[in-house]
Amino acid sequence: MVTMKQLKKASTIEDLEDLEIGSVYCDISHRGGGIGFYGSDVAEHFDVDQTLLPPKFGAGCNYLGGGLRGSIFASTFSDKITGRKAELLNELASACVRAYKNAEK
Repeated sequence: MVTMKQLKKASTIEDLEDLEIGSVYCDISHRGGGIGFYGSDVAEHFDVDQTLLPPKFGAGCNYLGGGLRGSIFASTFSDKITGRKAELLNELASACVRAYKNAEK
């Protein structure tokens, strides 16, 4: 399983791929998008119930309209996931936010 240290260092799409959690999806445009992993891959890697995760797990960005990009946000998950697994998932989501910001540049 991936370590907290690896997650804290991840800040690019390539870094996310190196985590070997699963296929990285990347959809960035002037109308928002997202970067991350499929929920099924995350569930398998972290040994959690897939129904407690969103279908895509990582970072997203909303579009406000009129050419305005909204905020970049991290995925959330069910509060039934606790302890170390929750900490790792939160850090994975943060790594995806960093990767989104870097890819956008």
